[in-house]
Amino acid sequence: MARLILIPSPFTGPSGWRAVAGRLSGALAADYGGVRGPDWYGGVAARVADQVGGRMAGAPWIAVLHSGAGGFAPALARQSPTLAGLIFADAILPHPGVSVIDNAPPELARRLRERTEAGRLRPWTEWFDADPSERLIPDPAARAAFVADLPRTPFAFLEAPAPEASEWEVLPKAYLQFSRAYDDTAARAEALGWPVRRERLNHLAMITHPDRVAARLLELAAALAPDTP
Repeated sequence: MARLILIPSPFTGPSGWRAVAGRLSGALAADYGGVRGPDWYGGVAARVADQVGGRMAGAPWIAVLHSGAGGFAPALARQSPTLAGLIFADAILPHPGVSVIDNAPPELARRLRERTEAGRLRPWTEWFDADPSERLIPDPAARAAFVADLPRTPFAFLEAPAPEASEWEVLPKAYLQFSRAYDDTAARAEALGWPVRRERLNHLAMITHPDRVAARLLELAAALAPDTP
């Protein structure tokens, strides 16, 4: 089976995937922190491809994209000829030609603009009236590790149109839902004929329920690329 590369949202850090990575043989929690513009999407794809190449030496792999990382799928597919499939984990779907801020619901877009200082977004935990990590991650040590890893994403990334690459469209795709906020997206994936698994957990389930998430990822990976070594 193809190895899994676990790709965090552009608004969280790689530590969120490490518990799941530790339960999957050969998996890697990708780290693309520090990528700079103007080609944000290409920069992330290149950084991930470098990490994959250093770890897997040309072996096939499947990208597991959490939350806002779903928008990176086209750039990853264009950059990496060994990419064998895509699993969207409580994630948005690609939005070619449209920026993150224009793709976001109007209320969220307004909130993000208000929470930008010196050209960078405040950490994800500060986007809301109350810090959601306290509710979503009950374990204090796990929560502290997650919060310490949060980036201050440049607002310019949110304004950059996503590439209109089409290579991702021919790859096998699946969807893993964690939270009710992604009901419509999971339903859309199902309507497209993708394998879908639904776990009624929370948006950060890879931290709070790594065993269940790892098990579902293995099921979906087997469905996408059953014949890869």
